[in-house]
Amino acid sequence: MAVAAVLLSASAGAKDLGTWGNLFEPAEQDMLDFIQGRLKTMEQTGELGRLQNEAIERVKRNAVRPPPVAGITPAVKYRTYSYDPTFVVNETITDMKGNIIARKGDRVNPFDKVSFSQTLYFIDGDNRDELRWMKQQLAGTTNFKIILVKGNIKDTSDALDERIYFDQAGVLTTKFRIEHTPARVSRDDRVLKIEEIPATGAKR
Repeated sequence: MAVAAVLLSASAGAKDLGTWGNLFEPAEQDMLDFIQGRLKTMEQTGELGRLQNEAIERVKRNAVRPPPVAGITPAVKYRTYSYDPTFVVNETITDMKGNIIARKGDRVNPFDKVSFSQTLYFIDGDNRDELRWMKQQLAGTTNFKIILVKGNIKDTSDALDERIYFDQAGVLTTKFRIEHTPARVSRDDRVLKIEEIPATGAKR
């Protein structure tokens, strides 16, 4: 009751002290209106069409000539080494019926379960020596993929008359530790044999 009495007396004695300072209506333009106005101006001046055409051309260029894989240079000497695909299972894997395929901690080599006989070739499509070398390989190879680390996909496909792939962002060359091209990756029992071969050298 005492608190209520204090509050009532305070409100009874309150006075209107007027307005202090100047008041303004918000003048900030709605962001959507600003964007729409800007786009309309760009459309009228032709700037929007120019930017759209530049974007389309940029996409086209990257589609046929992606950014080259950094750090890959032509092979000047023959080098060979192995890549072991064995990995450690992080958690137990089961099939649809609950049968255990692999237990956590198991070391698994995919080649023990999966058949793989494909040969992978990594080349620089802008290097004429490597294109000539690749044509020589095609004569005796049936199951293969040609993977570019640099160059124009369409031009290389036309030159070799084969379907061409590109090692985007260097994912495969990094995994296989490839530093030079041409490079050949083939199965050797339970590992992959990787060869970096000078395009004009004695090794075929």
